[in-house]
Amino acid sequence: MNYPTTFPELSSERLTLRQLSFKDKRDIFKLRANKEVNKLITRETPKNLNDADAFIQTCLDEFEKGNRIFWAIEQKETYQMIGTIVFHNMNVASSYAEIGYELNPDYQKEGFMTEATEAVLAFGKNTLNLKTIEAFTHKDNNDSITLLEKHQFILGDDDLFGDNRVFSLNINQE
Repeated sequence: MNYPTTFPELSSERLTLRQLSFKDKRDIFKLRANKEVNKLITRETPKNLNDADAFIQTCLDEFEKGNRIFWAIEQKETYQMIGTIVFHNMNVASSYAEIGYELNPDYQKEGFMTEATEAVLAFGKNTLNLKTIEAFTHKDNNDSITLLEKHQFILGDDDLFGDNRVFSLNINQE
């Protein structure tokens, strides 16, 4: 795996995938505290903007340590942060990463996450040289399952981790 030394900004037709910054704290707070976003995710939600700042700092630190690439999904037309997408739990030795994502409900069902996922997966394959990408998604999160299947992720044999299903994408490096 070729982990980047500088943060990789990615671009697609309608989106810029960029590094989080502290100017995103209000958007991060709204996204990570959103009840609809969190109904199928088990995580600690931020209680205030200081919690959002701490989360952003963790993302920045984890990038520097080589563990996580956490992108803000920004709509090019409005410069609005509408979601996030991440490679995390990265393992250089096995060329492995997990992918995770979340999108503001106001922007769902418009193809934004498909577009962001395509950009991140292409980066994972062509630049990072990842061999395996996994995704853990709630068994009832049909939109996420559909997104993963659309990108050739396959449900694993031991598919249940509590309420989560594990999907894998094995990339053949040529």
